[in-house]
Amino acid sequence: MMKARRVWTKLQLMCVAMGAIGVCTVGMADFVLMPAMAELAIPEMTIHVTMKNRAYHVTGHTSPGALTAIVLRNEDTVTHGFSSPLFRQTLVITEGDAEEIRRRGHIFSYHVDPGKTATIYFKKSSPSHHEAVQVAFWCDIHAQMQGEFLVVETTSEI
Repeated sequence: MMKARRVWTKLQLMCVAMGAIGVCTVGMADFVLMPAMAELAIPEMTIHVTMKNRAYHVTGHTSPGALTAIVLRNEDTVTHGFSSPLFRQTLVITEGDAEEIRRRGHIFSYHVDPGKTATIYFKKSSPSHHEAVQVAFWCDIHAQMQGEFLVVETTSEI
């Protein structure tokens, strides 16, 4: 089930991501509108993070400004966390089977139980320089579990 927290900022993200035209208003209607918009949004990029044998296995990358889905799949026998500075740097929307862990009022981590899957949607802005950016993440339950994915700007010329 989609979590509807920080509704105004999430609604803005989805309006931009979907190219919505019109006025997005804040109010009770947003709680109904957000899940519907998120279901309609198709991520441009997908990163798969599989948790297995107390390690992360990552495939995929993303580009600056692309609506991105991080699919967290726990194929292990224990609960794992997914924590990243990404949660402090950009807005995220989650759906699926993840428990949101907060510290000091901010998202710190998402815990995914064995056999469960969750998806985190985000849109990372372009860095001022045109270089690849590594986004680190780690398990806040098992310190040895660490990983990263890339935000890479690509250009195509004919």
